[in-house]
Amino acid sequence: MFGKKKQNTNNTSLKRVNHTPSIISEDVRLTGTLTSQGEVQLDGRIDGDIKAEHLVIGSTGVVEGIVEAKSVIVKGKIIGSLNASEVKIQSSAHVHGDVFHDTLSIDAGAIIEGSLKQRFEKEEPELISNDSKPAKEVKALLDDSDSDLSFVNKQAADKTK
Repeated sequence: MFGKKKQNTNNTSLKRVNHTPSIISEDVRLTGTLTSQGEVQLDGRIDGDIKAEHLVIGSTGVVEGIVEAKSVIVKGKIIGSLNASEVKIQSSAHVHGDVFHDTLSIDAGAIIEGSLKQRFEKEEPELISNDSKPAKEVKALLDDSDSDLSFVNKQAADKTK
């Protein structure tokens, strides 16, 4: 009205503006998808998916859906898959679904019904040198200096002759 342009209030991307965790208390039940770029403390129930940076599912917290986060601490119940870089499953937790993780910690007493799968690929070992010797040369080296071999290695070397 006074020369200021109106800002678009229908912005669908969320921006982190403070560092206060979002708390879903024990008496709250949500249906749908919860998305947060910060920390979420869940003590209630969510029937749907959760995407958050950091998620703590309290001992009374229940999620029925897919959980995706950078780090997750589970004290309550998850019915569905869990995909996070760092997962800590504490003794009071019940996880009914697959867990995809980079690092995983499970306390004694936790109940997990599903598979545990590490997300990152292990690196392939690198060759120290590209100067590989043919098998005949290796065998000749074994024949020449087999006095240095242990009993087990001598038996293995004798089998190759």
